[in-house]
Amino acid sequence: MKKFFGGRYSVRNVEKRKNSKRSVMSYEDVPLDEYNDDQPEISKEAVKRILIVVGVIVLLGFIVFAVANRDAFSPEKFTHWVKYDVVGASDTEFPVSIIGSNVNSGNFKSDGDVMYVSDTSFVSVGSNGNEIGYSQHGFAKPILCTEGNNVLIYNLGGNGFVTGTKEKLNKPKDTDYYVLTADINDKGYYCVVTQADGYLSKIFVYNNNKEKIYTYSFSDYYINAVALNSNGTGCVACGVTGDNGSLLGIAYVLDFSQEKPTATYSLDENSVYSVEYFNSNTVCMVGSKSSYTLDIRGGNLKQIDYSNMQLTAFDINTDTNSFVLSLSRSGDGRTCSIEYINGAGEIVNVNDTNLTIKSIDLYKNRIAALDSDTCYVYDTDGRKIGKANAGNGSKAVRLGNTNEAYILGINELRRIVQFK
Repeated sequence: MKKFFGGRYSVRNVEKRKNSKRSVMSYEDVPLDEYNDDQPEISKEAVKRILIVVGVIVLLGFIVFAVANRDAFSPEKFTHWVKYDVVGASDTEFPVSIIGSNVNSGNFKSDGDVMYVSDTSFVSVGSNGNEIGYSQHGFAKPILCTEGNNVLIYNLGGNGFVTGTKEKLNKPKDTDYYVLTADINDKGYYCVVTQADGYLSKIFVYNNNKEKIYTYSFSDYYINAVALNSNGTGCVACGVTGDNGSLLGIAYVLDFSQEKPTATYSLDENSVYSVEYFNSNTVCMVGSKSSYTLDIRGGNLKQIDYSNMQLTAFDINTDTNSFVLSLSRSGDGRTCSIEYINGAGEIVNVNDTNLTIKSIDLYKNRIAALDSDTCYVYDTDGRKIGKANAGNGSKAVRLGNTNEAYILGINELRRIVQFK
């Protein structure tokens, strides 16, 4: 009862608390008005200095982050991020803008989809214009090699290469010496040819687990074109050397189970631009003055001489085991003849035209030829199927199917959907 009538809850004490000057207390049992009066005030100048220090720390942290991730802040990467991640663009139709400032005609490929390497990036695009893959590279002179879904890009005359697929590239690898050429097959085996101490060139071969399985050093020739066979057991390497002011060419046949080449073939005064396997036994080589087919098992090298005509364009089709040449009859790139050649090295058809052909492509029984800004299509018997406007600044053509083509322009990819 004492607590009820005389304690803190009694009426008398309630009235007493109402009349008390200190109705609210701090944790230190000091009136809050006195407590607040005792706190020092921070001057506006001090606040300003604190904000400046914090701002400098944040800025320095951002600079360190940007330097550590400078590749991600390149103009091309930033543009790509804005276009696809921020804006949400899908590029569902052509034309498609090229990423980078330049694409060489040889770095423009098609297997139904389109792949290209610019001075900054590797990009693959689907048949409806949608982006399939995108990766940046740091090569000064990139060269693109493709086979099926596999991709290899090497830095010609520089150090380094990168492998991957049309969807994504792997991490680049450095080489000890300058790269001369390279290749990849449909199983993911690849080879890289470089310069070497004490030799003119050296080949390094890797399996699809990126394990080195073979090396060979060339003492007399610079290797400038190479092709792996489909099962990764051998290759053909073509090279050049100088002899009293003349250029001499050679082809080596290498079996990776053998220490030395199984055969060599003289190519006279000829530099090979491209070499491809038609099958495990037959190889096609396109050179500056002649082309060849090689029967490896029989040791038979067949020559297709250009008869002093100038090669302006070519394409090798490993699906049909055939290839096509554009040869200028006037020697200045005009009035080109289109020669269609089978896997046995036999000229099946010659079609004389008045075109100035700068790019040519072979797909099944169709041949596409690009003359200035017009694309023409012929069948392999030489009959004209039709033509279409390729657009201003057209540089190269690749057939998507028998009546559709992709065009490489200066700053965009285009698609021709019908020839008339």
